[in-house]
Amino acid sequence: MASIIEIEFKGLRRAYFSNPQEFPFQVGDVAVVQVEKGEDLGVVVHLGWRKGAEQEESPTFQVLRKTRAEDLDTLQRNRTKESEALLFARRKARERNLEMKFVDVELQWDGRKMTFFFTADGRIDFRELVKDFASAYRTRIDLRQIGARDETKKKGGYGSCGLTLCCATWLSDFHPITTQMPRDQSLLLNPMRLSGVCGRLKCCLRFELESYRDFLERCPVLEQKVLDPKKGEGIIEKLDMILEQIHVRYESGDTEKFSLAEFEQYTDWKRGMSKEHRITISGRPQPVVEAEAELPQAPPKERPAPVSAHAAAHPKKERHKEEDRRPPHMVGRDATPAKEKSAIEKQNETAKSGMRKSRRRRRRKGKNSSETKPPS
Repeated sequence: MASIIEIEFKGLRRAYFSNPQEFPFQVGDVAVVQVEKGEDLGVVVHLGWRKGAEQEESPTFQVLRKTRAEDLDTLQRNRTKESEALLFARRKARERNLEMKFVDVELQWDGRKMTFFFTADGRIDFRELVKDFASAYRTRIDLRQIGARDETKKKGGYGSCGLTLCCATWLSDFHPITTQMPRDQSLLLNPMRLSGVCGRLKCCLRFELESYRDFLERCPVLEQKVLDPKKGEGIIEKLDMILEQIHVRYESGDTEKFSLAEFEQYTDWKRGMSKEHRITISGRPQPVVEAEAELPQAPPKERPAPVSAHAAAHPKKERHKEEDRRPPHMVGRDATPAKEKSAIEKQNETAKSGMRKSRRRRRRKGKNSSETKPPS
């Protein structure tokens, strides 16, 4: 039995709770837990501590029990009240001319607390608005101002990669994203490509940042000068982190690719070398020559049977002899199959056949009329 359980509430809000009674929970079960003032209901999403979570302090609150059928009915009624409260809050904000956008409403399972989430450009004086909410719902009211990223996390959606947003699935905390991060990854500073659904820089710009920075520390600087005794001068044109390659472009227009190990072996470059220092290429890896595979020999061609002098002098007679050896129904016919007729040829033959039939009918008709005609 898990002594620590992670519970998820509405809006992807998660928290850890202790399980002193050792209920046999599984992922996906619904549980009633203890909160700061009252009780709440959530879904079990993980058993035990997650990797990297703080394990020094034990959770403050604990799991009370498993849910019953009437608990789920109460939760459904709370969802209906939340939808009505969201419309009520937006109407009251318009009446009081407050520039604020209500995003979501969360009603605690026992009904003792109602939280309104909103976004705004600056500070909002909502003291009178809280009085309106308290008189309408007769419970504790809490208004929280959130940012654009928290709004997107609550609403959910899909990113430009086609997958569900990271903040709406597994990303629990938001870390600062700066414009230096795409520069370190050699990305163009295009706001349309680098911005997420929330309008801020994408959180995924931070995921592979450490790998890029570690690779850049082991490589020369971009546009650093290079000298090759055979090819002349050039510069470091590109650093490919995925393939771990260094691209060099020479003044002649030729390009050459080195792996990181080859560049360190065949040049005088050392880590920490300044950009003003010119790198000298002293050699290159020898190309690997593969042994040529033996090609299969073609079978010897059969020689044609010798032609007698009589057959060469009388080819027609020899042809009649070959026809006599064929079956009776093939004698006198060409052994090669006839070519398939085109649609136009078939249409012409059909028209000719129809004309022949019409001539025959006219002849028969004229013959019959002459026979039945009485003599004058």
